[in-house]
Amino acid sequence: MYLNLLTTIIVFALQTAINFFLTPYILRVLGDEAYGFLALANSLVNYGFILTLVINSVASRFIASSYHKGNFARASKFYSSVIVANLIFSLIVALVSFVFLVKIQSVINISQALLSDVRATMAIYFINFSIGLFNALFSVHAFIKNQMYLISIRNAISTAIYAGCVLGLFWAFDAMIYYTAIAALISSIFVFFSALFLNRKFGLNLHFNFKLFRTKFVYVLARSGLFNSLNMLSQVLLSGASLLLVNIFISALSMGILALSRSVTMIIESFVITTTVAWNPRLVALHAGAKPLKDEVILAIKSVSFVSLPLIATFGILADEFYTLWLPFKSKEEIEFIYELVLISLVPSIIFASSRPLISINLITDKLKKPALVTLFMAVCVFCIQLIGLSFFEFGLKEIAIAITIGIALKISLFDIANAGANLGLKLSTFYPIYIKCLAVFALITGIIYPISNMLSVTNWLEFLLCCTLMSGLGYLVGFVMIFNSAQRAIFIAKIRGRF
Repeated sequence: MYLNLLTTIIVFALQTAINFFLTPYILRVLGDEAYGFLALANSLVNYGFILTLVINSVASRFIASSYHKGNFARASKFYSSVIVANLIFSLIVALVSFVFLVKIQSVINISQALLSDVRATMAIYFINFSIGLFNALFSVHAFIKNQMYLISIRNAISTAIYAGCVLGLFWAFDAMIYYTAIAALISSIFVFFSALFLNRKFGLNLHFNFKLFRTKFVYVLARSGLFNSLNMLSQVLLSGASLLLVNIFISALSMGILALSRSVTMIIESFVITTTVAWNPRLVALHAGAKPLKDEVILAIKSVSFVSLPLIATFGILADEFYTLWLPFKSKEEIEFIYELVLISLVPSIIFASSRPLISINLITDKLKKPALVTLFMAVCVFCIQLIGLSFFEFGLKEIAIAITIGIALKISLFDIANAGANLGLKLSTFYPIYIKCLAVFALITGIIYPISNMLSVTNWLEFLLCCTLMSGLGYLVGFVMIFNSAQRAIFIAKIRGRF
């Protein structure tokens, strides 16, 4: 489990480093408006995922659970049924995307100069989406064997392929938005074939056959995954719909700025999810064996918070300097505005990092209905506030970001924490102490390292890295002492000493 977590963190750091250099390069070459359309294309593709998540979001859980119980025939039937269903989904997406691409100008604001480029970009992203359906499913073998580190390594290689293709295309030809989509497609093709290779390597008693397709198995998955799909819809409303609203009511340029301000916070949240996912195979196996999860979930919360919160605190304090160095072609006024948007967007990341394993409990226990409906209600409320604010009031990008932040903060704090206890048959208040403790530790870390930042000067990347190392290192020391109890710290130190 710890190997999965360690490799996940290392690989994620590599992916982030690649994107660190790639994002400003793409932004400088294409401009704010074109960059905004990249973010919008990804958001629109997510609408397709809403349909597929009905069965795909819970497929790994059902397949792995059946496999761990020794029912290999049932696991293969789930596996085969999902593959056939995804083939049908791919045909539906092809038809819908064709109609959308023909009518694209009636849906979103696109200048004539960018029309062909944006249309080609979205067409390729839709193809990439269809391949991605199978990539996620084929990774179930590593999930079952609890060897997710192999998936992490594969993802790192695919990211490097993506970066190399982007740089190569932009170097060899005139800059176009759809080059990024081509690079993503090539990367997905690599993932597809590597997944097939890993499946053979594991040699599990898990087989695909059209004859194993069962409608009732698709129904079982759909009944469970429907609510996970609603949850995805909520995420799209929170992220993708806000970009679309800004595009329609303000401008395509403002959409690009909003997307840019989210670029790093999205990486942070992805990091939190990635570290949490490393725990899921173990939690699924424990749940399949009818073993209590409380202590393991609390340890997962502590681990994810410990890894994430010092980095978030450090970035929040040094974000102004980061964007100044990262985007040197932006004016001081633009940097300050982006910085303000980033600080607003960081609040959900802090709350997210202090609670994310609790949200995973919904999937592990197959109790998705209530959280999905609550999340959807929250997202619809935020969407309506944004729509009303843009239509009748002078809402700008800050107000859009604040509405999202408040919605997420209230949903997690008032519902998700209590619901996790209910899902495990525990008191509603079971996980509030560790949640509040993690938030308090974040405040303590910030309070300690912020005065230090005022004593340091950052004028180049070397100074920035030194400040980050110093401040995050101190943050990790504080987090280690405050988050874990004495017994957990002793076990961790013993493991370190045993390695060296």
